[in-house]
Amino acid sequence: MRICGGISRCGTRAKVAGMDMGALTAWARRAPLLGRRWWWRSHLQELALYAGAYAVYLLTRGLFFADTEGQALDNAGKIMRLEHWLGIGWESGWQSWAVAHAQSLVVALNWLYILTYWPVILVTAMVLYFTGRAAYGYYRRVVVVSLALALTAFALFPVAPPFGVRENLMDTIQAFGPVFYGGPEMARYYNTLAAMPSLHFTWTAILGVLFLRRAKGWLRVAGVLYPTATFCAIIITGNHYFLDAVAGGLVAAVGFAVVEAWSRRRQLRLRPPASGE
Repeated sequence: MRICGGISRCGTRAKVAGMDMGALTAWARRAPLLGRRWWWRSHLQELALYAGAYAVYLLTRGLFFADTEGQALDNAGKIMRLEHWLGIGWESGWQSWAVAHAQSLVVALNWLYILTYWPVILVTAMVLYFTGRAAYGYYRRVVVVSLALALTAFALFPVAPPFGVRENLMDTIQAFGPVFYGGPEMARYYNTLAAMPSLHFTWTAILGVLFLRRAKGWLRVAGVLYPTATFCAIIITGNHYFLDAVAGGLVAAVGFAVVEAWSRRRQLRLRPPASGE
């Protein structure tokens, strides 16, 4: 009985099968390595995005003005006059009361100003990155849009912080500690003339929305308490004007609006056509 139509034919099939199996085996051996490379590459790309954004943030300092500090002081005066006209120039009163009657609260707000910014933002981003990649991508786009808007404002409208303009306002972090934050040695790592809008408030407002949407139970309260506490901290410490927070909230709102519009347009483009179209 002849099988496979002859020895040569069977041998050819065996050879081909052997080659296929060999290639498949080699691919299977490489697959974990390729997977690991892609895994690491995606993480490195994400880190590169953060590093690139920080580099752009630093490069926008003093981009358009020969005397950026003088321009920032002039712009700060404009904000103070506008607040006075609106009747909301309360920064000095709030800080004076807190320093006179609740210094422990001032120190707590100093630490809150520091800890509720990058530590909370980075930890939240890391947790969301590994547990909800789609949501992470959504909120990352909101942050990127808000950063682009804020950097444009910093470059075109630099503003000195209140403690550097008003005589009756102090930098409570330098006055009551921790003095390592915001000192002259640290100034090279951030833009000291970027009070308007307050990215502190912008990004905590964005995270507040995130907590309200994704947290469960009593943790959702953080969605309100977190930006509220940050608002108090940026005012009492003398780092921002009331209008800085208002502008920061508007920047966050625009960030959400842009990303929502983009997401809906993308969904419509990817939606399969209905039958009969």
